[in-house]
Amino acid sequence: MYRPAAGFTLIELMIVVVIIGILGAFVYPLYGDYVKSAYRSQIIVLLTEQAQSLERFYTKNAVYSGMKDLSSGNQHYDISADLADHGYLLRATPKQGSAMAGDQCGSLTLAHTGLAAITQAAPGLTLQQCWGR
Repeated sequence: MYRPAAGFTLIELMIVVVIIGILGAFVYPLYGDYVKSAYRSQIIVLLTEQAQSLERFYTKNAVYSGMKDLSSGNQHYDISADLADHGYLLRATPKQGSAMAGDQCGSLTLAHTGLAAITQAAPGLTLQQCWGR
């Protein structure tokens, strides 16, 4: 009695591999963009929290300078603060060697006036694309 072979042919397997490859070529770059957007959102929240801390300090002391215990950032961004008596500028710069190194949005800044900005960003990017506002 003849029993047909069970399984997949090489052609069928190659078709599945090609389909997975094509889907992967489209999905992987989009996934990377979503991950970077999430990391950017994390640092925006941290910048906003730092601004709130500075405002509370200013309410008590009438100056921004002298504020201690500001965050230095996270695993993807370094935060630096330029503090003056009546103003500040918080800057989040992508860390070299992190997933955000070379990010198209560059550095994110937040001033005491609430003005958000991007510096060293790729041409054509808007504040809304990087800050989500």
